[in-house]
Amino acid sequence: MKTMTKAILGAMFLMATPALANDSYHVYKTSNGECEIDTRDHAKMKDQRGTDQCMGHFSNRTDAEKVRSSQVKSGSCKCPSGNNC
Repeated sequence: MKTMTKAILGAMFLMATPALANDSYHVYKTSNGECEIDTRDHAKMKDQRGTDQCMGHFSNRTDAEKVRSSQVKSGSCKCPSGNNC
């Protein structure tokens, strides 16, 4: 039983890995002036947050956080409440 469970979990992980690898992080300036990092595409972001003003695309979150931090420091946007920019 444990072997079968491990096999199923392993298969699920392998199927999910390509989807995770294709994730792209975007830095958006929201309608209230905050810089937000999100994986939603422009159309979904426009529908759900009221903006599609993208300030950059990144393949990993660390790079997106660096750009958000520099945008906040330059005054282009503000840090979302509860985040450390």
